[in-house]
Amino acid sequence: MNLRNRLSSIVFSVYIFLAFYVFGGGMTNSLVAYRTWRRVGPKEFPAFHQIDSALILPFFVIFFFLLLIPLLLLLWFRPPIIPQWMVWVALLFYLITLLSTVLIQIPIQVELDKQFSLVLIDRLISTDLIYRRIPMAFLAGINFVMLHKVLRQPRVWPSGDQDLN
Repeated sequence: MNLRNRLSSIVFSVYIFLAFYVFGGGMTNSLVAYRTWRRVGPKEFPAFHQIDSALILPFFVIFFFLLLIPLLLLLWFRPPIIPQWMVWVALLFYLITLLSTVLIQIPIQVELDKQFSLVLIDRLISTDLIYRRIPMAFLAGINFVMLHKVLRQPRVWPSGDQDLN
């Protein structure tokens, strides 16, 4: 295996790991955590939200932003079976999510640090679904197709007459 193929393998593996971690974390946060916020009392909510935000940064947000690095590297270092257009499509879905995060979600989250607001929580949930969950679901789909293309290559799986041990 030459250096380029080795790098491509590493970049793709790191990308897939981060992508599925971010997808799972984002779906859990969106479909579970956000919906419980409505039940937190208005008096307790700002302190609760600040703690929640402090915990989500190291366990999710950092990984979301780190995902961009191997995604960009895939434009040059990807398994040969993956066409470049698939990486561009993945990048498009990621950028939609990133722009929504920066332009819509973070400003709402900053306001929620200050005060409880059902209107803001509902806006967070609805915009998260439209501009983050749906694009991330499509991103997960394209990632699955890329992973499937890599795994279905004949050289990945030994032929039937070879011992797997």
